[in-house]
Amino acid sequence: MQFLKVLIKKSRTLIVFIAVLGIFNSLLNTGLLVFINSTISGQPLPFFPQYDWQVFVGLILVSVVTAKLFQTHMIRMTNTILFDFEMAILNKLKHAPYEDFELLGNEKVYTVINDTKVLGHVPEVFMTAFNSLVLVVCCFAYLFIISPIGAAIILGVMIGLLVFYLIRNRMIEKDMNHQRDLQNTYYRYLGDMLNGFKELKMNIRRNLNIFEGYLVKNRILSRDISVRTSIRYMDNELTGTYSWYIVFGIIMFVLPRVFGASIGTTSSFLITILYMIGPIAVLVTLIPTYTQVKISVERIGMFDRMLDSIESIKASDEIDEARPVFHNIRFENVSYKYKDTETKQSFMLEPLNLTINKGELIFVIGGNGSGKSTFGFLLTGLYRPHSGRIFLNEEEISAEDYQRYSDMISAVFTNNYLFSENYDGFEMHPRNKRLMDLMKIMRMEDKLTIDEEKNKIDKRLSKGQQKRLALMLALMEEKDILVLDEWAAEQDPSFRTYFYKEVLPQLKSEGKTVIVITHDDDFYSMADRIIKFNFGRIVSDKSKEVMAVESLLA
Repeated sequence: MQFLKVLIKKSRTLIVFIAVLGIFNSLLNTGLLVFINSTISGQPLPFFPQYDWQVFVGLILVSVVTAKLFQTHMIRMTNTILFDFEMAILNKLKHAPYEDFELLGNEKVYTVINDTKVLGHVPEVFMTAFNSLVLVVCCFAYLFIISPIGAAIILGVMIGLLVFYLIRNRMIEKDMNHQRDLQNTYYRYLGDMLNGFKELKMNIRRNLNIFEGYLVKNRILSRDISVRTSIRYMDNELTGTYSWYIVFGIIMFVLPRVFGASIGTTSSFLITILYMIGPIAVLVTLIPTYTQVKISVERIGMFDRMLDSIESIKASDEIDEARPVFHNIRFENVSYKYKDTETKQSFMLEPLNLTINKGELIFVIGGNGSGKSTFGFLLTGLYRPHSGRIFLNEEEISAEDYQRYSDMISAVFTNNYLFSENYDGFEMHPRNKRLMDLMKIMRMEDKLTIDEEKNKIDKRLSKGQQKRLALMLALMEEKDILVLDEWAAEQDPSFRTYFYKEVLPQLKSEGKTVIVITHDDDFYSMADRIIKFNFGRIVSDKSKEVMAVESLLA
């Protein structure tokens, strides 16, 4: 992963500094071990023997200081890298085209964010392992100085146990990968349950199926894998724990009787091995962590590759307060092909040629699946043409300009989402005249609750009222172009009539260009122009005048 390499490169100096601290601290701890062994065996220190207790206290103090420095820098680096990982993922999502986001799915995003938390602890894991490894190497070096044969036997036993542990860990890794796949599908099922809760309450069979056939089944499989891997880890840990008794038995019985080791040598071996139990336990328990990190790296790498196409398009983050005056949008041979990865069905929007001029009130009509909504996504810049060109004020929109192009358009889509916070930064209080005027226009004066302290509006409303609030927020953006996709579908008949006959003409009188995707044929006469889609192509594009003449002739 490119951003992982960049982070490591950026932190290289700090990593080296922390590594040096770790090595120094390990050497100090080894020095303390030698000091203890020498004191027990009655041998004087090779340096400053008359100041033995002062040297001992000094070693402890220096060890404490270096350990604190080591841990402090580890904490800072771990949290910094965790932050950088999350920001790298979020930054890619920020620049992701809507099409790419649709392909990703929410569950993959949630999972990869969890993966970044695992990777954020990589420096700490690595440094802890490195520190423990240095300490173990120093201890074995000391053992080899005392008794080369005894040290070689102990080392051989430990290497054998490590190989056994690694072989079993490979079996566990396969199960953990499967468990991660189950986690992805679990998030998808959970999203279906939460987002479609009212639909589930309307159908007993559907409610039982999603719970028993999907959620529970998924969790049972995940539980069984978790139990199996935990038991395997437990077996490994028990093997590791009780293998120390084998090592102690070799030291206590084999070394003295077979190799003639003295009591002093045996005592030094026992104390050193006891001292090494902690660091070796750390190294062994890091193997499961290594497995989790490996899986997380692979998953983030897959996610990273899925967003590779986004890397080439970096939209500007600068807010253009002085938007260009809108004159027209022109489609020139614009086509778009969509393929549903689940149903394997494809849809083709045939080459479109049309111009939308400032101040027009346009209705886009057609049956379900005719291409209306796809056209709306192309018009708003959420979808990008597979061929052809789109012009704004007779200037072609480049890949880098799509974000700015979309920023010129307000839209309320069929499945429009109301955010929990006021991310636009609008002034949500009665002193905002524009807000009060829109509340009157949308007939929401007695329905909206404004939280002045938090500067937001309570969105706990009916579906139709939420659509009204969404339109209010879109109009508060004060943009020249407004796209509404089946906006009136959830409105009651009275307000629907009011919307078409009063609200839309008022928006037109304010100079807005309004494109309405609709099925409401009772109100087609209100449009300046009607564009009709059928099977992915425009079959009719008529102005009000042409339609009036055709009506008279008929």
